[in-house]
Amino acid sequence: MVLWNNVDLRTKGIIVENIPTITKGKKRIETYEVEGKNGLLMVDKGTYDSFIVSLSCHFNEIHDIDEIKSFLDGYGKLTIDGEKEYEAIINNQIDFEEVDRSGFRKFPLQFLCNPIAHDIEPTIVEITEPTSLTINQTANTYPIITIKGTGDVVVYINNKAFNLYNLNSEYTYILDCNAKEIVDQLGRNCSNQMRYDFPYLKPGENTITYTGTITSFEIEYKKAYL
Repeated sequence: MVLWNNVDLRTKGIIVENIPTITKGKKRIETYEVEGKNGLLMVDKGTYDSFIVSLSCHFNEIHDIDEIKSFLDGYGKLTIDGEKEYEAIINNQIDFEEVDRSGFRKFPLQFLCNPIAHDIEPTIVEITEPTSLTINQTANTYPIITIKGTGDVVVYINNKAFNLYNLNSEYTYILDCNAKEIVDQLGRNCSNQMRYDFPYLKPGENTITYTGTITSFEIEYKKAYL
């Protein structure tokens, strides 16, 4: 089952003939020649390249060309196994009218995928005391953190702190650590009430502690995989 933006391709009359093997993105490593050094100096950039997922497809007997052209367009989320999703864009141009006239109705479909996959379904954890989360993933994930409290608080995730100032007990504060923004429940920007960088959750054990008056603390994340 292949989903594009949570829609099964089969519901659009598109039959996928093969399910490709997903490979890990190539690690970005820069190499330099250094006078007097054997071989190369290699610098690990700590990031990975995007990669192509190619599908061989055909139309079934019932299809709507205009609807398919609209559906297979732009940017979205690709799911191959029903468990993980990749951020991706449609990477090839397809002349659907020519495909339809050919009689074979076959066409390739290419997605350019970001190298990190995430669970489709999020995990939500309520934090009521200092704790640790063990996350079975292979890449860092950037959670959504929802906090209610009063005054100034400090939250430590893996011994890295971020500060929140002048919290109003009537408001909920939402940190989107991927988008790097903090708003209240009305959508108002609260970046002037935060100091230091947005946290992330690493593979394995993550320790979470805090100081100050917090009445509600929730972490929502999707496991991340290379």
